[in-house]
Amino acid sequence: MNKDEILAKSRSENNSEYEQNTYKVAGSLARIIGGLVCAGLLVAEQFTTGHFNCGYWLIFCVMQIVHDGYIFARTRSWQHLFSAVVFVIVAAVMAYGYVTDLISR
Repeated sequence: MNKDEILAKSRSENNSEYEQNTYKVAGSLARIIGGLVCAGLLVAEQFTTGHFNCGYWLIFCVMQIVHDGYIFARTRSWQHLFSAVVFVIVAAVMAYGYVTDLISR
């Protein structure tokens, strides 16, 4: 391998690492913004209609469960397992609230 090939390979490896970091930060930012949007919609609906819609949080919790569950499956990180279990519990409560709200209408 000559100097140019080594340099090109190094650049592609660094770019790949940069892209992976970019996707990681983008995913984290998307979850944070998604949670804030869910909270904003929930508060707006609560003040305008007096109704508490669990559907927003149910969707957010499912997104978190998939995220943390996938990371746990790949890395065996116990922190992500704990987070996924907590979100499963919260999602179950929100699903119950959502279904009972649908039935009561």
